[in-house]
Amino acid sequence: MKILAIADAVSPFIYTQNFPGNLPEFDLLLSAGDMPGYVLEFLATKLKVPPVYVLGNHCNGYLRDPETDEQHLPGGCINVHNRVVNIGGVLIAGFEGSARYRSGPHQYSEMEMQWMVSRLAPRLLWNKRRYGRAVDILLTHAPPKGPHEGPDYPHRGIAAFNRFTRIWKPKLHVHGHVHLNGANAPREYVTETGVRVINAFEFTLIDINI
Repeated sequence: MKILAIADAVSPFIYTQNFPGNLPEFDLLLSAGDMPGYVLEFLATKLKVPPVYVLGNHCNGYLRDPETDEQHLPGGCINVHNRVVNIGGVLIAGFEGSARYRSGPHQYSEMEMQWMVSRLAPRLLWNKRRYGRAVDILLTHAPPKGPHEGPDYPHRGIAAFNRFTRIWKPKLHVHGHVHLNGANAPREYVTETGVRVINAFEFTLIDINI
């Protein structure tokens, strides 16, 4: 399976009328947060399979209705926050936002993150009985604790995500939130339990067997 993952910064390779013909073919698009809602809606019109996304901590994933002035989430997309969904046989779990560093939406304490992770346990157990596995992909905005977390407090990793991958063993954890600076910035590493952790900053193409 080929996956296009995006996060945090809008690449001109993604937000263009040539998309997706300007990229190698892929089967699924994952957005790991802080992607503008208008971009997600645009991408949805270009793809046969709806983009799967979580919101970031900057609240730019919403659109505003010009008639009512009310905010709404992008149409044609699948928000997987606090859910496990089956997209064409691929089991995806997701959690929005970042570690709390100030007051505001889409920020969570470690205890809140752990509570959200724990609430998915019944569905994950059901998946394991039915499909022989609990989940294939974990999609989050914030990174787990480890090599990909940022050096500052707002970009610290989430320990609850490390516990999630140890217990439920997805093949892939895609996240955003931490910008990659420089050509040699590490985009991917593999955990001790064999989970591939990939930073989707701007965009990246992922080959994985699912």
